[in-house]
Amino acid sequence: MLFTIVAIHEWGHYAAARSHGWRVSHIEFWLFGGAVVSDEHSTRPFKEQAHVILSGPIQHVWIAILLFLLQYFMGPHPLVSTALHYNGLILLLNLLPIWPLDGGKLLFYVLTQLMSFQKSLMMTLFLSFVCILTALIVLLLDQRMTLAGLLLTGFLLLENGLEWKRRTFTFMRYLMYGVRRDPNQLKVKYLSIDPNTPIRNVLKNVRANRRHLYILKRKPGLYIVDEQECLRMFIDQKKTSLRMGDLPKIL
Repeated sequence: MLFTIVAIHEWGHYAAARSHGWRVSHIEFWLFGGAVVSDEHSTRPFKEQAHVILSGPIQHVWIAILLFLLQYFMGPHPLVSTALHYNGLILLLNLLPIWPLDGGKLLFYVLTQLMSFQKSLMMTLFLSFVCILTALIVLLLDQRMTLAGLLLTGFLLLENGLEWKRRTFTFMRYLMYGVRRDPNQLKVKYLSIDPNTPIRNVLKNVRANRRHLYILKRKPGLYIVDEQECLRMFIDQKKTSLRMGDLPKIL
């Protein structure tokens, strides 16, 4: 019963991801959950990402309606009551702001609309870690911790630790996506910057919904550098130690 509910949940994610043309490598199943594994979860438009994430939890709505109808027409039954319990439990659990649960990923997608990609990832993992510890302390103090809860807590802490270790890889993958994206669809934001600033530091400002134009103060006047040029120099040309003041000489 538990596996069936989780499988339907993951089918919702999978169907939504495939409808947007995402490349899905495989589906994982965990304790009380699973995951549709795709490298594109952080490199797609916000509406697509939100649709794919919410397509999992929305499955629990029609499952609950179906179970309530069964209970209404057939009368109370232990199997239906158990299914309703697990259905609600999985829904609430997945909506917690904990990585890599649906709530954690949704939190990450929202933060990418408010701050840089790198800060969004670090903030998400920090808040996720705080939520896990808070839940652990509450369950222990209230003496409600079970073996399943302990295993799930350990799994979530492990996943958060692994994601923190590969945060640089995740960021570099996003920069590679940034080189290929269409900047004309993004809102423009001007930033004044010191010409001696390394390009690698500037790229920490990359956002999902902004295109930065950097204003360099240099004689005889001002010079504007497009963020896309910084990305191309850093990713395509491999000029990782270049400074912003060197770009006008190259471009």
